[in-house]
Amino acid sequence: MGKHWVQAIKPVTRHSLEGAYLTYYAGDWFECRNQELIELMQAGAVRTTADVLRVEFAGDDSGVLLLPGALPPAGLDHYGIETREAGALCLPWERTLVMSAGAGCTAETVALGMMRLAPDDYPAWELVVKLASFTRLARDVGSAEEQALTLAALGDLQLPVYDTRLLWVRRTEATEEVIQLWRAEVEQGHDPQHAFLRVVYTHPVALNTLPADWVGSWIQA
Repeated sequence: MGKHWVQAIKPVTRHSLEGAYLTYYAGDWFECRNQELIELMQAGAVRTTADVLRVEFAGDDSGVLLLPGALPPAGLDHYGIETREAGALCLPWERTLVMSAGAGCTAETVALGMMRLAPDDYPAWELVVKLASFTRLARDVGSAEEQALTLAALGDLQLPVYDTRLLWVRRTEATEEVIQLWRAEVEQGHDPQHAFLRVVYTHPVALNTLPADWVGSWIQA
């Protein structure tokens, strides 16, 4: 049976695929199977990713920057999203998905992330990134040395950790500075997740945090 990501357009109370009884509100995304999808659409309760993108997405000046080892999803050209391989981190487009090795997503996921960077359609987010986990904190990842650096910089290790292998960025003065500082730390051999925390918590930027299982994306262990 197929699985489909859908967005609620009115409250939906249902059993999730994991068996939990949950209520989703307008704007929330969730996965459902074929028969439930038909029933929800007949009730006018949801719209599919195709529905959303057909009406709202424009791929002008957007692309996926592939860092070494990253593999782009098929179908990006359908949405007008370009790709480019790069050895170093940069922002070639107004809206860039920086994709690292080990990350995976669908073309629809790429486009939905890009939409969150469009100030005319959504709040003016500058960075969009997923949580690495629903439970993992900075105290749980990285070496003792990296944790010490983060604690010294931020005064706390009770901070959610982001998975920076999928990082949507709108090119602004703030994000160009954040990306430059983060790249410098990573090139010095620092842990990417801790380095990202140290930069984004000390340099103001409009950051949109996505759940770890957000719409058709995944991270290889």
